[in-house]
Amino acid sequence: MRVLLIGPTALEYNGKPIKQRRLHLPGLTLSMLAAVTPPDVELKLVSETVEEIPFDEPWDLVGLTGMGSGIYRAWQIADEFRKRKVTVVMGGIAASLCDPQWSLNHVDCLVTGEAEEIWPLVIEDFRNGRLKQQYDMQHRPDINTLPLPRYDLMNRKKLGFWRPVQATRGCPFPCTFCSIQSYFERTYRKRPVDQVVRDVRAAKKSGTHFIAFVDDNIGVDWKYFEQLMTALIPEKIIWMSQCSIHIADKPDMLALAYKSGCRLLSFGIESTNTESLAWIEKEFNKPTNYEESLKTIRKFGIDVSTEMIIGMDGDREDVFQNTYDFILQNRISVPRVHILTPVPGTPLYKEMKDEGRILHDDFSQYSGGRVVFRPKGINADDLQKNYWKLYEQLFTRGNILKRITGSPLLQSAYMRGVVLAINLHYRNHIRQRITPGIV
Repeated sequence: MRVLLIGPTALEYNGKPIKQRRLHLPGLTLSMLAAVTPPDVELKLVSETVEEIPFDEPWDLVGLTGMGSGIYRAWQIADEFRKRKVTVVMGGIAASLCDPQWSLNHVDCLVTGEAEEIWPLVIEDFRNGRLKQQYDMQHRPDINTLPLPRYDLMNRKKLGFWRPVQATRGCPFPCTFCSIQSYFERTYRKRPVDQVVRDVRAAKKSGTHFIAFVDDNIGVDWKYFEQLMTALIPEKIIWMSQCSIHIADKPDMLALAYKSGCRLLSFGIESTNTESLAWIEKEFNKPTNYEESLKTIRKFGIDVSTEMIIGMDGDREDVFQNTYDFILQNRISVPRVHILTPVPGTPLYKEMKDEGRILHDDFSQYSGGRVVFRPKGINADDLQKNYWKLYEQLFTRGNILKRITGSPLLQSAYMRGVVLAINLHYRNHIRQRITPGIV
């Protein structure tokens, strides 16, 4: 039995698949599915951003996953395989949250929810001629006993230096725009520290000591965080992840994180507008504390990346200037800004759908760089136009240098190079009207 697992790329503004030479931050989904695939199955993993899809090879079964607007590209790929009479299965966060029929119009089988326990059953049912149209997660898989991801099946020639590892799943915060809180139903689960270390060591064997923890919020349970950081110190790795900005209130955790190898953390601060933060139920973020919090984090040698959103109901025309000023004044090394995107399956989408504010359900445009809803405080055309203008201003050569010179003095030359390379990569994508961070 020959099975092909594909991570679809996203689409450019003109609708073409986004391609690049290297995948610097690979995901973990395909490697985890490979780990629970029966050993007698001939398996191939393809990350479309950097690899070509072998459409015309003889596959028995094709599995597709995708985040956000990547689901639209997954539907296109599925259509191509079904033209060739190949059975197609799809899963992932976007496929799980949106109307099931949207995906079932393109695939033979849909898997909703976390798939580690479902995927082997799909393989077995397919082999025995009883594949169902839909498999829904009945309970969350036990992440205390996950197998080792199949790092050996990743195409090293197409990867950069970073390897994905997961320590926790989910996030307990109620942010209404967030697909993670909807998909995981605000649960937060922690893997045994010894198994995380096992995965780190396996990732290191693939030829690197740079680890990207793909956790949605690695800093929630501080007792667990302390145990994990302590266990990572002997591993001599350099790592980065996403975290709540509340780690700034924990100097002991920051010191331990740096000692364990943490050099870059990404924070979803979303906005400097308290009205907008309250609207998305993220009023626990305090904009008056941002500047001091970022200084504290950097004081411990950890650089800062931020995620921000524009177009929320509390925003007015000054959001563009306010966002620009905040990023420049605080010298955010790796800033990412998104147009508010009501993702199907989230409370925000339901609210806007009920209010008649969703413009369309063309998922190819749900990329974080397109206006797909009717804003309240800003003209939709102005929001679209000024979004790209803001990005162009943030990523001039002069402003890139201005921002990255604010990096901690304790950063290595390599990490400074990483930050510069990310900025130049994003600058190139902005020119092509590709939302930074989408691939």
